[in-house]
Amino acid sequence: MSLTAALRDLNKLNTFVRVAERKSFTRAATDLRTTPSVVSKRMKELEDALGVSLLNRSTHGIVLTDAGEGLFRTFVQVLATLDDYLLDARNLRSEPVGTLRVQAQGEFARCILTPLIVDFSQARPGLRVHLSAMPDYGVASDDVFDVIVASEKPSIPGLARMDLGPVPFVVCASPEYFRRHGKPGEPRELRDHNCLANQYSGLKNWEFRRGARSSHVEVKGALSSDNYSILIQMALRGAGIIRVPRYAIKSEIQNNALEPIFEDIAISAERICIYYPKTEYLPSKIADFVDFVQKYI
Repeated sequence: MSLTAALRDLNKLNTFVRVAERKSFTRAATDLRTTPSVVSKRMKELEDALGVSLLNRSTHGIVLTDAGEGLFRTFVQVLATLDDYLLDARNLRSEPVGTLRVQAQGEFARCILTPLIVDFSQARPGLRVHLSAMPDYGVASDDVFDVIVASEKPSIPGLARMDLGPVPFVVCASPEYFRRHGKPGEPRELRDHNCLANQYSGLKNWEFRRGARSSHVEVKGALSSDNYSILIQMALRGAGIIRVPRYAIKSEIQNNALEPIFEDIAISAERICIYYPKTEYLPSKIADFVDFVQKYI
């Protein structure tokens, strides 16, 4: 056994420390739940590997040699350092520290998460929070994030999911648009209107429900975007009809800048979820954030 290999044998080193502390093979064996002969064998193997004598027997019990004293002090320092590390590791689970990286759909990040994150961060001075916005109709990027908030499951493996609930949508346009083009009375009439969809080509299906029955209407339009804020700005300028989350246009509806239609028909809601690593020992920065978001959304 090489010198390095001997020092990596934690079982023998731990036995040595116990013998040095207890000054007795018998008492050390009792602490280690083994026999004095096993303790003696381990010490002999350690001394043979190191090529030095670590222990001397005397009428007062076990006495450390100079080499034994040096190894004992060194290993005790190593154990103290290890204890400090393990304490810090536990604190990572009990006290949020470092940087929490959150990725969320753009408009949900702006309207819902931003005020929550401000409150969350103020109560945790040792934690930094970075919020990254992805396209409203997009999927999570390949960058590393601690938490992802989205309506579509990321393709990243090994994620746990918590459902935050439905996201009600609303179909609306500006009063100016309805004055110029008329207001559709039924969802199927949307086919005759300029609908600002979320994809740059082809048709887009908008879903509606009456009771247990659902229907889909294929819409199209001259303008599109993968960002709700842009679609809302287009609608405010009278460019067409949009279908967006209600939370994104709350103020526009209140001040009559945008007018909802089909309020008596349930517009199928997406569900928003929070995704985070599936692990037994979840860092407290992630666990705290997940609990906080679930509580206030």
